[in-house]
Amino acid sequence: MILSLAVLLALPATARAQTAATNGGSANAITETNVTNDPTRDNGQPEVAVNPKDRNNLVFISTDHRPGERTVTPDKFHCYAAYSRDGGAKWTEIPWPNGNRAMCGDPNLVVDSHGVFYVAFNRLGCAPGEPEPASPGSCTDVPNHLGFSKSLDGGRTWSAPIDTPLLIGVTPRLRIDAANDNIYAVGQDTAGNIAVSVTKNRGATWSDPAVLPQQPFGTQIAAQGGTLAAATGVTVNLDNGVVFLGTDVIFQASRDGGKTFTNFPVTTTNGTPVAPPVGPSLPNLATGATDPLPWVSADPTHNGRFALMIPRSDNLEVYITENSGAKWTGPTVIPAAGAVKPWIDFGSTGLLGVMWRTSAVDVYSAVSFNRGKTFSPPVKVNKVTEPGVTAAGDEFSRILVTDKYAYVSWSDGRNGGTPDGVLARVPISRYK
Repeated sequence: MILSLAVLLALPATARAQTAATNGGSANAITETNVTNDPTRDNGQPEVAVNPKDRNNLVFISTDHRPGERTVTPDKFHCYAAYSRDGGAKWTEIPWPNGNRAMCGDPNLVVDSHGVFYVAFNRLGCAPGEPEPASPGSCTDVPNHLGFSKSLDGGRTWSAPIDTPLLIGVTPRLRIDAANDNIYAVGQDTAGNIAVSVTKNRGATWSDPAVLPQQPFGTQIAAQGGTLAAATGVTVNLDNGVVFLGTDVIFQASRDGGKTFTNFPVTTTNGTPVAPPVGPSLPNLATGATDPLPWVSADPTHNGRFALMIPRSDNLEVYITENSGAKWTGPTVIPAAGAVKPWIDFGSTGLLGVMWRTSAVDVYSAVSFNRGKTFSPPVKVNKVTEPGVTAAGDEFSRILVTDKYAYVSWSDGRNGGTPDGVLARVPISRYK
């Protein structure tokens, strides 16, 4: 099993000078910020969340670990977290809420309708004073759990982490149902299956782990109006080594927190089953592309509406269902030559954003104003082409869309041989 791990110590936060660049006139400018800006650390798979009660309050997280061999020493693995009170112009780094475990891996971030931020992450290593194991995934042969913490003050301080019922996962996930603020976390159960657990009270209690549809590297999820959605479309071929191949694209929907799922084949508008995905965005160990696909997202403004995205050679294909998988329209085709580590997500107002980066690295995004029927021409969001860096702990990129901005986050090698976590704020007017 392959884990992308990021580990953190309970040390005071160190100041890092963010660097920013703008592209375009002031009212229509893209602001690009190197948030982590540390040439001595690997900062991958960055994410951002925006407080719905204060759109100037943002939280940014990423992996943050020492480059080089994966020796389990206290300086090897960290997680990065910072908050902003001015829309992302300035960032304040904070210590990660790792509690009595020195190590943290694969953090995920969400915010609820009240402006409470949450993180889930692999809790790794042992408590202080206990010898670190050869593998950080357990301590004294007891598997570690997926941890959970929350911030009630816009990301300035965080609660002590709790252990969810889930064990650490290959690709942990955290999703929130905008209709009721239920939070879904993805890790593993005691049998090693990718599983989901839900909390309906901000983490005070959690449901027993329920097994998700299984595929390599885990399963993407989305939730809306009490429906938990997942999708599968990748298999493993061992004939010539470990090769990941596209397979039948299936959308799964659950109304009982993942205890049972109903399977729906994803089809084109005319009812033809969607062909297996192909292209550079398929999982690839050599390039560090290990984000599960298909990607799925729920529209918070409309129960039953979900988007599903798969790669098709040099394009990305988007399919939409209005009834939780029973019927589909699409594909809407987005030209995306060389796309790796893409992402799709509905915003709080129903706008649908897609982003991808290339190996170069250049970063592009597009927005749909009509629920996925059409997308804007791609907008290049980084000012200068930057070198790509392959590093553990950089499995994905992200886009988050509000009514005014698209926030696009990715990692690149602008500081040399290590990836930095970068955030671009793109005015929605750039997509019109």
